[in-house]
Amino acid sequence: MSKKIENPALQALIYFAITLIISLILWPLLDLLICAVFTHSSFHYNFNDYVIEPLIFSVIFTLIFYIPPIFKARKKKK
Repeated sequence: MSKKIENPALQALIYFAITLIISLILWPLLDLLICAVFTHSSFHYNFNDYVIEPLIFSVIFTLIFYIPPIFKARKKKK
């Protein structure tokens, strides 16, 4: 039986973690594909491009999708 999580802050945290994990996997794979197929350049893995950028991406998407529901839930409690 599945329960829906009612706390939007917890939903945002779960969404952030899932988005971060997926972006940490897909970001370098897509860049590798672009380097191998389109630009024919060498692929160099570095921390800034493949860890920091997906982290920033995850933070921004989490804020975009979950700031309004968090504020709505706070107003509803008052």
